[in-house]
Amino acid sequence: MKYTAHILFLLLAFSTVQLQAQKTKAILTFKNGTVLEGLGKLKSFGKVKFRKARKEKAIKYSFEELEKVKIYEGGEINTYVYRPVKDSEFPKVLQLIEKGKVTLYRKHSEGYVANANMGTGGFGGAGVGFGAGNYYSINNYYVQRGNEEEVTHLGSNQLFSKNFKKAASSYFADCASLIEKIQNKEFKKRHIREVVEYYNNDCN
Repeated sequence: MKYTAHILFLLLAFSTVQLQAQKTKAILTFKNGTVLEGLGKLKSFGKVKFRKARKEKAIKYSFEELEKVKIYEGGEINTYVYRPVKDSEFPKVLQLIEKGKVTLYRKHSEGYVANANMGTGGFGGAGVGFGAGNYYSINNYYVQRGNEEEVTHLGSNQLFSKNFKKAASSYFADCASLIEKIQNKEFKKRHIREVVEYYNNDCN
């Protein structure tokens, strides 16, 4: 019974997210200059699902033919682009966070990882959470200068991620004052946006 309740809960949550996503306003800008306004949501494998009106049939577009996608999320307009990644075979759909001499992008991932023991947790169980899995929320950050064709992975909020101090010091090596702040830990990996803002505003 507990297992059935867990599955029903996840299906309900998934259906709610899907329904909300179908009502999300979106603006698609194609590489040929065409602009479409309607309702849309991001899909996996570099796709966006779009319809001009709620009752119209949805169409999937590839980011390979899109310049950018703007989606209204949580009261904000978020811009997504498709960028090749340094040392990676596949491009990624990234959210534009900060634009300047160096542009900052984010890749957000969230979901549930199934527990080995489905019988413990939530809904009256002894464990933590709902028992159907452990929730995760991961942000990976990428940077790109105007003359660079690829984005560079700078760090993430994961506990065991690449050495941010080393990666940031290397990427921003042309700004001594910023390197000093990174080396003395005034800027840590949780300050990635502040690092990019400092570079754009205070480094020549």
